[in-house]
Amino acid sequence: MKSKVLIAALALTIVFAGAFAVDAMHFGRQSGFKGVMGSRILGLKTLIQLNLSDSQKSQILSIIEKYENDIQSAKNNLREARHNIRVAIQAGEFNENEIRNAHRQAAPIKEELLVMGAKMMAEMKTVLTPAQLQLLEERKAERIEEIRGRFDRWFENHKD
Repeated sequence: MKSKVLIAALALTIVFAGAFAVDAMHFGRQSGFKGVMGSRILGLKTLIQLNLSDSQKSQILSIIEKYENDIQSAKNNLREARHNIRVAIQAGEFNENEIRNAHRQAAPIKEELLVMGAKMMAEMKTVLTPAQLQLLEERKAERIEEIRGRFDRWFENHKD
């Protein structure tokens, strides 16, 4: 039972973070989902606070399983696309078209990940009670403020 809760916590963290993927994923980082995962927008603590019933856990796990392979595939594709962007930027000779083309290839992958995350979140929200939804929104707002504070401190420390 503990392993199912931990799997659900990890999956929920990934899913909830997907809503912020486009904005937060690459800020100040070199690649991929590490930025979002590292920020732990919503994690085990929030999941425990939601106090999900066994039925809710089961429903959420089935929603996660529905998208799991597609998300993993898209993440792998995005990792490769970001590598191609870095290669184009770091090439010995500046080539604007190569950089633009590499970015164009990454954009639809980012879009697909964002949409899949939003679909999963929408489906999961149908499983939660109004009280759980309110708590979820409160925790998300708190976490966003915490991240904004970190960004502000980073900017302050890296001024010209």
